[in-house]
Amino acid sequence: MASVITWLDVSADEQRRMRELAAMFTQRDSRDELGIGQLRDGIGDALFPGTSTLHTRARYLLFVPWCFQHAAQSRSRVKGGTRQPDATELDLIDALRSSRDADGLLGERAGRDLRNLPSSVYWSMLQRYGILTRPASRAEAFEASTPHVHVDDDGLTTTSSLWSAPPIPKDFPDEVADGFALTAEEASWLRDRVLEHAPGTMLAHLVQHRPDDDSTAPWHDAAATRAPQRAATVLHHAQHFATILHGAQLLYNLLLAEEADRAELHDDYRDRLARWPAELAAGYDEWRLDDLLGVLREERGSRLPVAPAAQRFVQNWTTLVQRSDPNSLADLPEARAMIREREKIKGAKTRLGNPRRLETWKGASGTALLTFRWATVRQFTRDIHEGLARA
Repeated sequence: MASVITWLDVSADEQRRMRELAAMFTQRDSRDELGIGQLRDGIGDALFPGTSTLHTRARYLLFVPWCFQHAAQSRSRVKGGTRQPDATELDLIDALRSSRDADGLLGERAGRDLRNLPSSVYWSMLQRYGILTRPASRAEAFEASTPHVHVDDDGLTTTSSLWSAPPIPKDFPDEVADGFALTAEEASWLRDRVLEHAPGTMLAHLVQHRPDDDSTAPWHDAAATRAPQRAATVLHHAQHFATILHGAQLLYNLLLAEEADRAELHDDYRDRLARWPAELAAGYDEWRLDDLLGVLREERGSRLPVAPAAQRFVQNWTTLVQRSDPNSLADLPEARAMIREREKIKGAKTRLGNPRRLETWKGASGTALLTFRWATVRQFTRDIHEGLARA
């Protein structure tokens, strides 16, 4: 029987995480082989709330409400009309393909066969930033997309809508000449949503201070490193967490290369582990996981689900790195044993010591340095700054 994934009645955040998990199966370098995804996501949410690695361009936060509003208007104009937002989102693909700025188009290859529509990908972020003004399913949002006009006892008329967004452009969705390029008004509006709904975060800082176009991680970016104290504190912990755990990620792949008897990969991972200590930030030997957990709980309240086993692994690995010579970690028996023990959480899918599963290893799995959605955030904020420059 074929395996399938189906959506249960879960929150938009949970659906976003499931889509990210599914996407990781096709991105070997970004897989969570060590089971630290809960902490990784907690840090990403604290730095850049509402974002996802699946997000491509900022203007989708406007396209989605426009698609729902356009479909609702079309239904009201045509008696008995049944047009759905899905059809409008699919129509938008064709319009964006022929636009002046189409980079980041969801459905560029799949076209009208696209399954994960932009609305499902961006739903959580739409709610997080008040563009979808209250939690709702896509079906509920469609039913409430027609503005509601209310006249009070004094004859005062007010109009309310489930969506908070700039007016729908003329000829949308049949024509979107500028594609994903935000107008100055749209960019200003999106920037204000971030400042209102995520004040003090790194994302709020970056919509006001443009990051470098080619920075590889937030701690290597000139704008991000000038963030105010609250955001800077999260970034400080993010850098230590990412760089310390990168050694574990590389050692895991070295062990796989040894068992698979892949000499060229064995040499490559040894070289990468030899360069890894240079990644460690000053003060790594004094960094404390408990301090990170405290900061994340302050940012997210009590909603910080971290499996005790994952927390122990990160703590034990950190302690080992701090009291050992990082340059010798590749051959340290205790480090190797720790990785092998952590691998057992996968059960039947364990690769180490499992020749059949080892045959499916493609040479790199979970090797990428964690950067907490940096590529997504860099593009999102660049869209806003370029829009503002059009004023």
